[in-house]
Amino acid sequence: MRPDGSVVRVPARDNYICSSYSYPGATLPDPCSMHFINSKNVNILILETIRRTVGYARGNEAEFMETLREASAVRQADEAKAHRRLIAKNERRISELDLLFRKTYEDYAAGRLAEKRFELLSGGYETEQAELEAQTASIKSELAQFDSDSFRADRFIELAKRYTDYSELTPAMLHEFIEKVIVHEADKSSGWRVQRVDIFLNYIGQFHVPEEYEGEEIECPALTPEEQKRAKWREYKHRARAKKLAAAAQREQEQLAA
Repeated sequence: MRPDGSVVRVPARDNYICSSYSYPGATLPDPCSMHFINSKNVNILILETIRRTVGYARGNEAEFMETLREASAVRQADEAKAHRRLIAKNERRISELDLLFRKTYEDYAAGRLAEKRFELLSGGYETEQAELEAQTASIKSELAQFDSDSFRADRFIELAKRYTDYSELTPAMLHEFIEKVIVHEADKSSGWRVQRVDIFLNYIGQFHVPEEYEGEEIECPALTPEEQKRAKWREYKHRARAKKLAAAAQREQEQLAA
């Protein structure tokens, strides 16, 4: 309110602020530093990420699938078939080794096989069987990853084709496309507020369209003097709270030691 009694209207600020910092009763061992992001900026980033990823996935389905499988040991369907044949072969051999071991033991128990010979044969069977079981488990794990990649890619493409209008970020779109968003602390050393935002999409995680950038960054003008003053005051309260918590922990430690 001005001295003349008139009301000063302050525009509402719509920001996301880290709850572990802003919550007054927080007693975290490593409290978060003061950082925030304007909701309009992050919504723009989310919509742009969805647009670019959907455009790439719908226009390059084969490349999209292959990109998802870059971290997988199995890349192609032919390799998956070869892996399944090897699993079947290994499992047959494992069953054969069980029979061989049983027959060897029966021969040893009946006195038809010397103890030294029995130990040599049975030891060889056990070693081969253990190696085959380990190899089979590894191959099954790779196949599971292959199937998972295919499923995830199919689900995302199905979701991408469900929408025809990407001009606006709607609540439904946000819910269906976004898994989580990680906002990093801003860097103001250049005089501009530069902030990294990692956006994770449902089914495919933090997907990087094969072009140039790794993660999203936004830039906006430096804080006004009034905003800087408020930020410094919040930072002061944060440090004071952290100092108070550290002193309390120190006193508790001293009491326990006594």
